[in-house]
Amino acid sequence: MMEDKLKFVFRPFISALIGLVVGYSFLHWVVVIKFGLLQPKDKVVELVVPALLSILLVIFYIYPRVKVLRLRDHFFYAVVAWVGLVIPTAIAQDYMVTVTGTLTELTSVREMDRHKPTRFYKLRSYHPDKEISPSYATYDVSGRNSEDFNMHLYVVCPIRETPNVPYADTPSVWLGEHYKERISNRMKHEKKEKAYTLFVEQGRIKFAETVTSFSVYFERIDSRSKYHDGFMKAISLYPGAVSDPIILMRMSESLYSKNESNKQRLLIALLIVTVLWFLMSAIPKIDPNELKRVKAGKPDMDARREWHEWRTFVLPHKGFFVTPILVYINVGVFLLMTVLGHGFIYVSPQVLLDWGACYAPMVMEGQWWRLLTAIFLHGGVAHLCANMVWLVLVGIDLEHKMSRMMYLLIYFLSGLLGSLTSILWNGEAVGVGASGAIMGLFGAFIALLITGVYPKGFVKSLLINAGVFVGMNLLMGLAGGIDNAAHIGGLLCGFVLGIGCSPFLKRAHHR
Repeated sequence: MMEDKLKFVFRPFISALIGLVVGYSFLHWVVVIKFGLLQPKDKVVELVVPALLSILLVIFYIYPRVKVLRLRDHFFYAVVAWVGLVIPTAIAQDYMVTVTGTLTELTSVREMDRHKPTRFYKLRSYHPDKEISPSYATYDVSGRNSEDFNMHLYVVCPIRETPNVPYADTPSVWLGEHYKERISNRMKHEKKEKAYTLFVEQGRIKFAETVTSFSVYFERIDSRSKYHDGFMKAISLYPGAVSDPIILMRMSESLYSKNESNKQRLLIALLIVTVLWFLMSAIPKIDPNELKRVKAGKPDMDARREWHEWRTFVLPHKGFFVTPILVYINVGVFLLMTVLGHGFIYVSPQVLLDWGACYAPMVMEGQWWRLLTAIFLHGGVAHLCANMVWLVLVGIDLEHKMSRMMYLLIYFLSGLLGSLTSILWNGEAVGVGASGAIMGLFGAFIALLITGVYPKGFVKSLLINAGVFVGMNLLMGLAGGIDNAAHIGGLLCGFVLGIGCSPFLKRAHHR
């Protein structure tokens, strides 16, 4: 039995792990590092792509083999396998950058323009000009329920060859530092504002105190780095800066030490994942029926039925046509933002504004289209996934009861009214997300339930489900960090439209 476990569960995972780490790292080196055919953000290369590739490996290669184990929940094993593939692969990309990175040694900053750009530098002589130190501050929220308020400060100063260069000299090489602090997003607005101001002041003081401390190792920050946009915004505040400056960040250790550290992290991650999966493979008992099926090479009929059921949620079909298309649009916009390097776990407010987020001052200036575009934008992958799950769940029950045009009308009008309520209630907030439109669909769904459009035998359970969703969303909104105004506006709009549509739907369904 142990031999079967090793053959059908342990070995496939290990082969997938090695293949992904080695194969994707080689692809990363060829396409991005060596030939520069693509220049995506580091976060996309290190996390987003490995996460997507790991999902495919788990679904089509690992999960079918896990079924030979007698388990109550095979899905848990699939999640562990996914995490076990993603983490070592992500760490391997850091190692790939350092182990293949070129270290250029320079005697002064003037020599930087004479050499081909590299990722790492050893600079023997330089003079930070702390008299010029523009800074850029921003924030974001994180956590499952947006409970964390993360403050960021980007401070820069020119690096000059000698300390006596006139200020009229246009600086082309800058030294940058990034500071970050996290506080609770549950705090009152006044306290958060005070903490934010104090964080910025302390960060600028710390930069002034430490900028002259000597370091010889630097990493060049280009457009792929997560720090690049923040540093560029800080540099742009200095009127004499060049449009394409060289930005350096000090390294706390040499390139060799950094490389050894990354290698150690990778080996530890591979060891932990291997031991964990071995135990998860060895401890459970074998399912003899599944083992017999796998050895005989017969198809997994349960998996086929699951795939067929899954397709009903994914592919548009009669009675469930509009909802999948709305999901595709929302996911497509988010993936496009991710590929262009604008974030995955979190998307900054400035990026969302650039893409059409709802913001009261801009809307009042005549940019009314933001009321609509905002409902197709999301602040991160968790925000997107939560909204799309609820959209699918309400669409299954609601869409087959009304025409596609009526369904779309409720969706868009609820989204528009949700955005409008948001800017009237939260004048300075940047509003995004499909939740206002989705709450409108739930409002319409509740209206149809209480007006008798649905059979009486299903009304009670469906009302409970809809009430749980609405209650959860409004309750989480009270905790802060969530746009409850858009939720309430969308919900009321959908409910009123549902009441208005119910007589026509009742007649249509009783003919």
